[in-house]
Amino acid sequence: MRPQPGTSQPVEIVIPDNDAGSKTMPEERPTARVLLLEDRDDLRSVLDDYLASRSYQVTSVRSGVEGLREIMKNRFELIICDMMMPQMGGEMFYWAVTRVRRAAAQKFIFVTGHQNTPAIAFFFERVKATVLVKPFKLAALDSAIKDVFRKMA
Repeated sequence: MRPQPGTSQPVEIVIPDNDAGSKTMPEERPTARVLLLEDRDDLRSVLDDYLASRSYQVTSVRSGVEGLREIMKNRFELIICDMMMPQMGGEMFYWAVTRVRRAAAQKFIFVTGHQNTPAIAFFFERVKATVLVKPFKLAALDSAIKDVFRKMA
């Protein structure tokens, strides 16, 4: 694992073992519409490809501002949101979205590399967030998605 050019954070991509007996695709909503907010092109591309391979309809954006535009145009069953993005971070995006689409509060999975920041930890506790800490395995993403869909059922 080494830092990508122009960044100080390493990128770790872990592909889960998919043996014939394993079921990693959530059966609850395999064609769900997913809004993916991630400012890092490399990670956004990997997550977009992975979710698409799981039959999700993915809309990928690099900022909360772009995400709000998409939220106003479309409904999404799942929102995967990075916390640290330019223009509008994850917390501000969450509050803006839930102001116009109250039910969307249950649809979020937050992604962060800053879990030890007190303000972020407080926000996660306040909203009872589903959180993935970077770097994470794709199997952890599958598990988080299942948890979110289970909570909405």
